[in-house]
Amino acid sequence: MSAARGGASAATDPAATDPAATDPAATDSAAHLAGLAAGLLAEYRHERLPAPPGLAALAAGGAPFGDALDGYRAARDRLAAHLDASFEPAAAYHSMREFWDDAAAQEEGRSDRSYWDSYENGRRRRAERVAAEAFGSEQAVLVNAGMSALDVAVRASGLRPGDRMLVHDRMYFESRDLLDGLYAPWGVRIVAADLRDPKAVADAVGEHRPALALAELALNGPRCDVPVLEPLRDAGVRTVLDCSALGHGVRPSALLTGPHVLYVESGMKYLTRQAGAGVVYGWDEWAAQARLCARRTGQQLQGRALHRLRPAEVAACRRRLAIHAARRERFAGTLSRLAPDLLVTDATSGAAGRDDLTARAVLAGASGCMVFVRLPEGRGGDHEEAHRAIVADWARRTGAPGVRAGFGWTRTTCRAYGRDTLNTGLGECFTRVSVGIEPPEDVERAAGHLAEAAREVIG
Repeated sequence: MSAARGGASAATDPAATDPAATDPAATDSAAHLAGLAAGLLAEYRHERLPAPPGLAALAAGGAPFGDALDGYRAARDRLAAHLDASFEPAAAYHSMREFWDDAAAQEEGRSDRSYWDSYENGRRRRAERVAAEAFGSEQAVLVNAGMSALDVAVRASGLRPGDRMLVHDRMYFESRDLLDGLYAPWGVRIVAADLRDPKAVADAVGEHRPALALAELALNGPRCDVPVLEPLRDAGVRTVLDCSALGHGVRPSALLTGPHVLYVESGMKYLTRQAGAGVVYGWDEWAAQARLCARRTGQQLQGRALHRLRPAEVAACRRRLAIHAARRERFAGTLSRLAPDLLVTDATSGAAGRDDLTARAVLAGASGCMVFVRLPEGRGGDHEEAHRAIVADWARRTGAPGVRAGFGWTRTTCRAYGRDTLNTGLGECFTRVSVGIEPPEDVERAAGHLAEAAREVIG
């Protein structure tokens, strides 16, 4: 395995803390799909619809992964189409008493209707409760996208012109664009520090007295930075934690909980792959303010996008992340063994050798699906073109159009980064792999194809 990857020490061995690391059934792809099919079958019953032929058999398990996936997707899309056809953004009533009675039922999640979708929707409320329970927070607010979740969380913090926000010195490029393009012109001062370094964090807090901190729990980039949270917690700094890279692999109880923290997530990664979505998770007044902010700014997840969010997929998301993590480890190990000259990193690389809250969580299994690949140091030539050639050759070998933006896909995909609009201003050249939840042998085969493609391109 490449020296760029960090292994877990005995004290942080995933098998010591995560049942998924020792229970093969917990990372069985076909069993996971069978569970989703059972949840979908329950939804059909709730809607009083006849289930598609074969769905009950899928829920019983035993079907090959590919067949189960195709059957599940067809049944899922059929249900979403039914919900779309019957949806009204504003239900009609016979009286104002009926209107307000149903409004109260929607707020409690007892009604599937919406008296005005941008304001209240009973189906959305119920989905939010499923999301909060699955993640481990008191409340959840569904919004249009991950960037909406971040914007809502920051706005709801009460940040004012002249306040300072502490961030990591490297960030996801769209998050940095949001801060520089919206909040900095408004008068918020963005202060960057190395959030991996406890002393740097403590010094920045002492010098700048930030009203808010923003930390990504794992950097979406080859350095795979993982932040240290204890100095922020100890100083009582309100903190927004972006868990998009790690999803429900994160357990808030192992990191931070309570009135001074919100978690945000891009939902179109692990929660659904059918529509744009984002989630704000939190507690107490800050979470309540996030809901009001999302409503006032028109950022709540609405209408037909909501119909692409399956409750069983959300409820089982932590299991999905356990499968992703197991497959990611298999992919990275296979690639490093077959192509030892490549520099292979993932979230465990950023956490290696540490014993703080976030590092322990990552090394215990909250490590996401992403693998980053760079060419050997000192290699000449155009690295951007080399990565593009490797990705194209990999797709040819796999026989599928697997070059795709985003991550968290069910099947393994990858894409090349370089000096383009979907990268940070640094313009680093690398390949990012989103390792799926296919059976282990399929993941090993995909890693082998990438190793072969790299040898073909770089020798």
